[in-house]
Amino acid sequence: MLQYFKKLADKVRSITPDALIQRTRPLLCLILATASVMLSLIYSTDIVIVDDGQTTASVTVFGGDYLKATEKLALEDCEFEVDSVKHGLFTTNVKISYIVPLTIKVGNNSSTYSVRAGLLGDILDTLGITLGQHDIISHPLSGYIKEKTTVEITDVEYVTETRYETIPFQNKIEYSDKYSASTQQLVSTGKVGSKEVTCSVKYINGVAVSSTVLDEKITEYAVDHTTVIGTSTVGYASGNKPASQVESISTLTPPVDLIVDANGVPVKYTSQKTLRATAYTYTGYNCSTGVAPQPGYVAVDPREIPYGTKMYIMSADGRYHYGYAIAADTGGFIYGSRTDMDLFLETEEQCVNFGRRNIIVYFL
Repeated sequence: MLQYFKKLADKVRSITPDALIQRTRPLLCLILATASVMLSLIYSTDIVIVDDGQTTASVTVFGGDYLKATEKLALEDCEFEVDSVKHGLFTTNVKISYIVPLTIKVGNNSSTYSVRAGLLGDILDTLGITLGQHDIISHPLSGYIKEKTTVEITDVEYVTETRYETIPFQNKIEYSDKYSASTQQLVSTGKVGSKEVTCSVKYINGVAVSSTVLDEKITEYAVDHTTVIGTSTVGYASGNKPASQVESISTLTPPVDLIVDANGVPVKYTSQKTLRATAYTYTGYNCSTGVAPQPGYVAVDPREIPYGTKMYIMSADGRYHYGYAIAADTGGFIYGSRTDMDLFLETEEQCVNFGRRNIIVYFL
């Protein structure tokens, strides 16, 4: 046995260093690999990045440094904040929240905030922005904001307002036989009233767009401007009466002081002429003076009878009582015509029946 060990020692002494390295290299590699695995198990950690309860990424790093994990995942390209870090034996959970730009636009005004990604309703609460009962928002409050977003809010508000309005007075004419036909009596002078009006006014982004009346209360009644025109014929000569009480073709309202006798002739006039007349009706145009045609407006030669001349007209044969008339129109008949005046009638048939005849014109 002693000789065996002596031979083994001599054999070992005979091995060179290089030969020794060559023979032990596989064993050394095995030892180093085993040590590397052990170190990896001891010093490496799985980093799990969690955003809003969802795993955003997972990476293994040495030493459990989650900041290295974020660098390795290029999360530095997105602005975020770390909410919490929970270390386990071989795993570290890192909960983050992304920071995103949120623009709130109300009408023509807008503001941009850097906010944590999350539900829009929660974000608005954090910003201290409260929606009114009738406001309109472009995104649902339950929507999740995780990227650059513009939210438009339409500010809708209903405001109860009270205002005061004037009540206009009416111009009234009353007829009474208590006064003679040549009398006009002012009974009351017109005066505006006032009322209190309560309204619900709708505002959109501060601008009133509609108003609904809720209540009206009269605070002062209006007073009508009232004039009484006398109709009594007492005191006139027998048969005399106001022209307004005589049936005539003209639809114009005669002056209250225009009195005619029993034959329909004005009691007072400046001059009288017998003229040759025809009749005309609607042409689709206004009169030369701009007024709409109606019985009572007549066409004349303004060189002979100026526009605006007031007259009272009857046919010479007594068949037509045209009545109160005003010179308001003209026509081609003035050029070489055998007539002096055209009387306006309602229909073409009436014009044909009237034909051409003499009339008596009383200039007022």
